[in-house]
Amino acid sequence: MITGNIVGFEVLGDGQTLQGVNPASQELLEGRFSIATQNEIDLALDKAERAFPIFRKWSPEKRAGFLDLIAKNIIDLGDVLVKRAMEETGLAEARILSERGRTTGQLNMFAHAIRKGQWAEPSIDHAIPDRQPLPKADIRKRLVPLGPVVVFTASNFPLAYSTAGGDAASALAAGCPVIVKAHESHPGTNALVAEAILMAAKEMEAPDGVFSTLYGYGPELGQALVKDPRVKAVGFTGSYGAGRAIMDSAAARPEPIPVYAEMGSLNPVLVTRSALEKRAVSIGEQLGASMTLGAGQFCTKPGLFLVQDHPQFESFIQGLEQKILAATATPMLNARIHSNFLKSISAFSSELSLLNLNKAEGPLVSPAIAMVSGQEFIDHPKWHHEVFGPFAIVIKCNGPEQMITILEMLGGQLTATIWSESGDPDNSSLLEAMEQTAGRLVWNGVPTGVEVCESMMHGGPFPATSHPHFGAVGVSALKRWTRPVAYQNFPDEYLPEILKG
Repeated sequence: MITGNIVGFEVLGDGQTLQGVNPASQELLEGRFSIATQNEIDLALDKAERAFPIFRKWSPEKRAGFLDLIAKNIIDLGDVLVKRAMEETGLAEARILSERGRTTGQLNMFAHAIRKGQWAEPSIDHAIPDRQPLPKADIRKRLVPLGPVVVFTASNFPLAYSTAGGDAASALAAGCPVIVKAHESHPGTNALVAEAILMAAKEMEAPDGVFSTLYGYGPELGQALVKDPRVKAVGFTGSYGAGRAIMDSAAARPEPIPVYAEMGSLNPVLVTRSALEKRAVSIGEQLGASMTLGAGQFCTKPGLFLVQDHPQFESFIQGLEQKILAATATPMLNARIHSNFLKSISAFSSELSLLNLNKAEGPLVSPAIAMVSGQEFIDHPKWHHEVFGPFAIVIKCNGPEQMITILEMLGGQLTATIWSESGDPDNSSLLEAMEQTAGRLVWNGVPTGVEVCESMMHGGPFPATSHPHFGAVGVSALKRWTRPVAYQNFPDEYLPEILKG
């Protein structure tokens, strides 16, 4: 557990510990991290509960300064953080630098948002005392923070969806203390970022317990946190199985709490005849690059290519294969993810003709694609699940109706992409089906790469996420950790500052 005492990568404590592992070399990394005991869990929760009534009253300017200082401290960690994140994930330096920029950018974005004040959605309806037949009361409304929030960090984003990532940053911005369950795949990265947060908390004289992080294997720690009555909301990024278990536990509490879970996506891509006619090879190349980016370990990786039957279909496959063959074989994030990927590929290869393009060995993985007809895919629902890694299924569809049928079978998705030409008569019906399926629609592009901005929606209908209204990216993420309160006929002296006047 981290509550302020850190020596290098070493977390002070007694009992069982865990270590980081380099996924490329399988070597144990420097530092041992104490697995939280029940007493330590209770201590972190007690501190968060006591910190909440103090932290929630901080002015927007003070909370914004806290977030900006966290961002500065993360940058000040310099190469130490970058090197550790690379060692624990196998990700390239450019990827880690980009993710660090996104992490600090999110912190600064939330700081700017709470300074402006509009995130709290202040609403004022003035009284009309002489209204007939009944007078109208003065009613004013704003959002208020919920309380202590538990954040589960993501395996595939050691910075942007982890210790100081979007969930934690938005919860702190809303005025909620945060308890981070560190991911066992990057404990050292977590410790460094946690230290940056705690340093900022100390400088800002934040209440003890405004932030803490706990280590633990398996579901035991997560379930203990989710079921505890001191926790008021949960943020999660990971698999459907783990996310659903958290949702069920939260719903079964005497006081159910909201769980904002992102649980994966197939991210279907539709390629029409009009697009194949003009640029089949190029489309295949771009989708191949997107599918293999980061060894296919993005939640927005395109996993299904629904391609209309056309004479240029083989040209599309040629472009896809060329790009995949050019991809560098890389390790996956950890041994469990690597093993699950190989098992999934083995299961598909026992039933389908699988093209395994780069014959990598050891800790490295090869991208692979399977090709089926639209009817075959419809007839086999067991193929309708995400494979986390560089794998996709190419589905040759006999027309737009079959594409729509498949979309309707898949359930909620984070994204849906269409490659087409303006004026294609099939576009309207396909776009309508896509809108019912996904939270973000992409036109003639790739779903990988999520711009952090106010208009972004990174979420979607269940099971892509547990809640379709608020995504994990952008200012709207703040709303997840709040609830609305209305004030009726209050004098100015007792109103929150944002509702006065």
